[in-house]
Amino acid sequence: MKIFAQENLHQNDGAVHKPLTVVGQDMHILNLVFFRAVEERDSHALAAMARRQAAAGADALDVNLGPAKKNSGLLAWVLETVQEAAELPLFVASQILRQQELLRQNHGKITVNSVTADPVALTAAMEIAGQHETGLVVLLTKPGLTPFSADDRLLLAAEVLETAANIGFPLEKLYLDPLFRSGPQGQTDSQPVLETLAALSMLGQEKVRSIAGLSSASAFLPAAKRPAFQQSLLPLLTEAGLDAVILNCKDRRLMDIAHSGWATATPAQLAKAGGLPDPKFAGVNMDKI
Repeated sequence: MKIFAQENLHQNDGAVHKPLTVVGQDMHILNLVFFRAVEERDSHALAAMARRQAAAGADALDVNLGPAKKNSGLLAWVLETVQEAAELPLFVASQILRQQELLRQNHGKITVNSVTADPVALTAAMEIAGQHETGLVVLLTKPGLTPFSADDRLLLAAEVLETAANIGFPLEKLYLDPLFRSGPQGQTDSQPVLETLAALSMLGQEKVRSIAGLSSASAFLPAAKRPAFQQSLLPLLTEAGLDAVILNCKDRRLMDIAHSGWATATPAQLAKAGGLPDPKFAGVNMDKI
């Protein structure tokens, strides 16, 4: 793949693109290194993970200890260790909503990642998050409605915004995640996600922020093919209006795309420049890339 100058990418339409918020994904219980650090109460290893992601260019860090009750008691230690190692905002799994003392201790410093658009659960989450000035990521799905189309996702987005308005939850504290769906044959429904991102700005006078996890879009791909797929998908997501992305900070090329301006280029420019493949993602089997 050809490396090309950043300045060439900004000759597309004269538009000013906002920076993309990059959230490091490494501190997830499914990551064996993180799992061992938590299991062994290894503060040095945990701090090193936080510092590596910060040094790689992460703007925030995701922390997910999973649903196991035995780990809930370790969350305070994990948060304290990570915050001492890297002074970055934290996205913390929704289990923290059951530990309001931690929310009080971290008043206004974290974002809860994530809850579904189920009206009852969402109302409760927004009320708790609002009390502690905590951000909230809402997945555009709920029991009884698994989104397939952009219309499905936008319907849920409208419901989320209505709930936020009724409760008085500030939109500047809210992220919507359009939620990728991928299949065992390597296909992913990127096109409806892109359409959803592009249409979110039309749902209200104030644009709600959006976030997506690249690993969920490539979950069923062979590990060797995930980097190329994610590097191809990120510019399309950003061009559609994505505000924040959860990704692998160890992927240097992916981080370059996120921070150097590549993510503001159009797919056609990327293909013409020879930098990235230009697949059509709607239902495509990405195993062929």
